[in-house]
Amino acid sequence: MLYYAEADLSHLEVPGETCLCLYISGCLHKCKGCHYSILQDKNTGLPLSKYIYDLVELYISKITCVCYLGEGNNSAEEKHELIKYSKYVHSRGLKSCLYSGSNTSVEDWMKTFDYIKLGAYDSSRGGLSAQTTNQMMLQKDRYSYIDITYKFWVSNRNSPTMESHYELQRLNQHL
Repeated sequence: MLYYAEADLSHLEVPGETCLCLYISGCLHKCKGCHYSILQDKNTGLPLSKYIYDLVELYISKITCVCYLGEGNNSAEEKHELIKYSKYVHSRGLKSCLYSGSNTSVEDWMKTFDYIKLGAYDSSRGGLSAQTTNQMMLQKDRYSYIDITYKFWVSNRNSPTMESHYELQRLNQHL
């Protein structure tokens, strides 16, 4: 069973999307320099199955995507659970994203997601916003996935993520 430690709204995890981010506990990767090490503890937080539907319905008018940050202990049961939630999100007219710390290619079970972040965090190479990162963000393009990692890079001033970030900064200056 999947557990989540936190839920929040963000426009930074997936370029061009406003996401309900669900931080999944039980991460097996134990990356050095992990920015959210509490997620390495199994069963931290609340059972996702008890709250996922209410969370989506609560925020559905404010989001375009549900982002699962982590994949739990990577068991067959938890993979099936994530697939089920992704299909539910699609039935509500939203996109879905999986943040996986696995150093792998897209696996069959992941193909229900519109976006997939792959790769463990390597502190010497940086996260998605670093051009030296070993991680990649993929977007589904009909029957395959394309790499859109470049949209996280600050030097790409035209990316939807950075435009949203700069617009938010401008708005905050006027408050």
